[in-house]
Amino acid sequence: MKWFLAITLSLLLTIPNSCIVKSDDNREVFDVPVIKAKSHYELGYKQGSVFRSYYKRLFSLCRVMLGGILHRINVEEHIAILRSKYPEFLERLRGLSDSLGINLYDVVGYSLAISSIRSGCTITGVSRNASADGKRYLSWNVDLSYIFKIFFSRYLRPPPIVICEIEGRYRYVEVSSMPSIFGFGLLNEKGLACVYAMVISNDFGEGLTSLELNHLAMERCKNVDEVREIYENNERESGLVSLYTAFGLTATLTSIWSDSSGKQMLVEYNHSKVVFVYDDILAATNHYQYLCKGRSIDYCMLGSRLRLERAYKLLKENVGRIDEEFYMEVFTKDHENLLKIGDFFDICRHGLTYGTVCSIIIKPDDYLAFYSPGHPCRIGYRTIDLRELVEDF
Repeated sequence: MKWFLAITLSLLLTIPNSCIVKSDDNREVFDVPVIKAKSHYELGYKQGSVFRSYYKRLFSLCRVMLGGILHRINVEEHIAILRSKYPEFLERLRGLSDSLGINLYDVVGYSLAISSIRSGCTITGVSRNASADGKRYLSWNVDLSYIFKIFFSRYLRPPPIVICEIEGRYRYVEVSSMPSIFGFGLLNEKGLACVYAMVISNDFGEGLTSLELNHLAMERCKNVDEVREIYENNERESGLVSLYTAFGLTATLTSIWSDSSGKQMLVEYNHSKVVFVYDDILAATNHYQYLCKGRSIDYCMLGSRLRLERAYKLLKENVGRIDEEFYMEVFTKDHENLLKIGDFFDICRHGLTYGTVCSIIIKPDDYLAFYSPGHPCRIGYRTIDLRELVEDF
């Protein structure tokens, strides 16, 4: 136990600082560094070099927490899928493995386990037609067990954020404390942006994970129509049994995508089906809205449904008045729902061991993001400058 606490403390003290603070209109603004690579292997290798000491401690913690959860045969099966469907990402993990001197099987295994951590998020997308200033907006309240605050709640600095620039691919922003292992592509140079919410899958099958589909789309797609093809033309992992996943099942991620034309799309999927929904106002929480329309009375799904109803109510009541101030001062810190039964069921969630660990607002048209490292009702937002994505912005 002492060793576990020591590793956790060292992670807190050595989380890398990948962003530089500058002053802009009296606000803290974080520049994001660019990692340039001629290949996916080189990108993984360079990310491992930048975050080496941090990764070493992280994997020590993973060995304590995850141990023998994933059997090697599962890892081998997934490596075979990557080799067939997305060999570039396998090369990226191989580069990370070589950079850190860690076995490739362990790197892939940890990426599978960590990407299955139970989460409960509230996400939204608003098109130019519904906003106050004719700009696009996406929001993401990230809800997790508080033990994971060490990875997401960066009170003094934002999470490690890098711009991935692979020769021949679109540049995109990857945000996470664990690039490549558990990193989300949020925005690419073409203005394609996305946010995610976990959904417990209702079927089973092998395929690319939610995060792998995300990276594939971010580096290859310029609009939501091309993203749709990614989901339609690739097998999607869903519902594989694992001791560490939510309720014993691997979750999928419902996503909202927005492109520079102003079109936005919600994607719900499992292994066998995928649904696409288009609208000027979109929201999602942690249950299927379209793949499974039955009314669940499960305690966790009750909170998800309450948050979704509240999200749509706030957005629809404020059409034409939605901007970054609305998201910062109203939506992400909201503490109202139809049942007055506690903050745990609100958009800004407060529980004893579980709640909102950070919040991200994306303004894709201006290549800006806003980050709150904890509960938005208590901690304000800082600006992250993503204009390095586009050379001629």
